[in-house]
Amino acid sequence: MNRIIAGVALATAAVPAAESEATTMRFECRAPITKPIQSTDLSGLWDVVMDVAGVPSFGLLSLGTSGTELGGSLALSAGVVVVRSLSLDGQTVTMIVASREGDVRFDGSLASDGKRMCGIVSYHRGQKFEMIAQKRADRGRGRNQ
Repeated sequence: MNRIIAGVALATAAVPAAESEATTMRFECRAPITKPIQSTDLSGLWDVVMDVAGVPSFGLLSLGTSGTELGGSLALSAGVVVVRSLSLDGQTVTMIVASREGDVRFDGSLASDGKRMCGIVSYHRGQKFEMIAQKRADRGRGRNQ
């Protein structure tokens, strides 16, 4: 019985240390090509992960169109921010989101299939973090339409 209690105490003492360790994440993006394989519709839901000094920050990017403009919101663990602008020039993606401290910029590239964005998030104080967004499958398409 003492061995079981000692084992449980040791395991619970080790868990917090493991949780706080930085993780090495790989943000491998292929070099953008000049022309996408498919037409590019960025509207929809995107799963996001950002490497904040070795600690993953997960979120959800929701994009839609209003007239001819793309807009939406980005929800991360720190809160929800508004997408002020999003532009696509070939495979180059630029997104500006609002935050309490000022605008935050994402400069990245879009995969040739239009379903993955990868790039750098630049914060107001010069901090830069890698980010990847993966588009979710559209549930409404392909169902008896």
